[in-house]
Amino acid sequence: MLTELNIKNFAIIDQLRLEFGPGFNVLTGETGAGKSILVDALNLLLGSRASPEMIRTGQEEASVEAFFDLEDAENIKILSNLQLDPAEGLLIKRLIHRSGKSRAFLNGNSITLHMLEELGEELINIYGQHEHQHFLHPQRPIDILDRSGGLLGWRQEYQKVYDQWMKATSELEESISKEKQRSERLEFLTFQSKEIARANLKHPKPGEADEEEELIAERARLIHAEKLYSIAHQGSEVIYAESGSVVERLNSIRQRLREGTKMDPSLNSLASLIESILFQAEDVASSLRAYREKIHFDPRRLEIIESRLDEITKLKKKYGPSLAEILAHQERIDQEKKSLEGLGEKISELQKSTAEFYARAFSQAQELSSQRKKVAQELGSKVEVELSTLGMKKVRFQIAVEEVLSEKGEQGQNVSPRLDQNGMDRVQFLISPNPGEDLKALAKIASGGELSRIMLALKRIFAEETWIKTLVFDEVDAGIGGGIAEVVGRKLKEISREHQVFCITHLAPIASFADTHFKVFKRIQGGRTVVEVNHLQGENREQEIARMLGGVKITEKTLDHAREMLKTALKR
Repeated sequence: MLTELNIKNFAIIDQLRLEFGPGFNVLTGETGAGKSILVDALNLLLGSRASPEMIRTGQEEASVEAFFDLEDAENIKILSNLQLDPAEGLLIKRLIHRSGKSRAFLNGNSITLHMLEELGEELINIYGQHEHQHFLHPQRPIDILDRSGGLLGWRQEYQKVYDQWMKATSELEESISKEKQRSERLEFLTFQSKEIARANLKHPKPGEADEEEELIAERARLIHAEKLYSIAHQGSEVIYAESGSVVERLNSIRQRLREGTKMDPSLNSLASLIESILFQAEDVASSLRAYREKIHFDPRRLEIIESRLDEITKLKKKYGPSLAEILAHQERIDQEKKSLEGLGEKISELQKSTAEFYARAFSQAQELSSQRKKVAQELGSKVEVELSTLGMKKVRFQIAVEEVLSEKGEQGQNVSPRLDQNGMDRVQFLISPNPGEDLKALAKIASGGELSRIMLALKRIFAEETWIKTLVFDEVDAGIGGGIAEVVGRKLKEISREHQVFCITHLAPIASFADTHFKVFKRIQGGRTVVEVNHLQGENREQEIARMLGGVKITEKTLDHAREMLKTALKR
């Protein structure tokens, strides 16, 4: 139950603190007085979108805070997840900053907007003044029916199988489409695979150069064979073969150093170093001779290399920027070929699984449809009874559950019910407001006042079933008046026996049934408009009921009428 609401710097509200009681709470006031702002503030606490425009002009931050006394806390699932003690109640706070940032708190701890939405759904139901427009949406009747009959769980189980059927159907259609292009695609893939296979590309070992890199290096050696031979030959000759070669000179130095060691032993280390250099020089000369012997100018081999590199270049243009990419492309081709070659078997399996999913979905949809028809009859009768108490005694109300037929049969069958996300049914609310008239679609013939009463009748029925304790009705009395308004007021009073009810209304017969009456009004303070709310009792309440009855000028007769209306409501 909502016991306290604190609003600061929200819209044209400067600062407002309200305390609410159980039962029937009503808010009245002139049109434009700011009653809807209070509903906007509550919606903010339920997780609705925040905007900097909601902040009072000249302020940097707005806040809305509410305290809930938890009477049936065991029903609020999210409390166990948050590890909160229900005995402490819930303090919810929402802050909006001029920068556009919004924060939410629960008992002083920060929570996410998603958590706030989940919590809000379990604390308050708000029925807006324009809800009858949503009420006429084609999806609403089936949602109302399933919710009323406790069929949402059944529908969710059906939807799981339906989704499996749709997924299998999509895969089957995709596979059939591939099958139509299979021959052409296989031919294309086979050509590509053979073209790459003919090149006989080798997978290089880790750390080694690939074939292209090796060929490029060999080509460079062949092109420059004469120069490379000259370099190797000259190097080996200078080091070893020529008169006065490096080796001869190093030998001479070594011998002289060995002679010197007899006079100075410290020269021994230098002699050893020269010997090491001499051995290395001989090794280099030997390697250069071996390298020289390998160098041959082979025009035929160069042609072969050029041809091979040209072949690799063409493959790279078609299949990838490197040999590794070409080989990876070949693997993908072979995998797709394998998949296409097994497509017939896959289609057969998908046809089988699709048929099985369809059969399960169809069976569940049939059962769901059967349950809906039972619930529709019971709910339709309940609504008729409620409508009779709301001044529509001769009205006939029926909930039609009809199977929607496919233009073409599913799975090759004859024309059959069409399955969708909700099953196989289309649900319509039908009404005949006047005796002798045929039942027709509610959306086509019901007036605004009739819609409001039908919606209220449904809410009255749902209120018996829901455990949510706080219900807010935002001007759902649109389009009604007179004696019907009194009936609506009495109906809201009945609902308030089991729930805390808030109602924003312009009708005195409804307001007179309230246990707690608030008046919303505007006044000028310091040159600015502010919204204030007064808790009305005694004469002040009589004055407000009289204003709602008589307009601008309140006469004694109007006051008497107001007092009589309040007494009558109290008796009833």
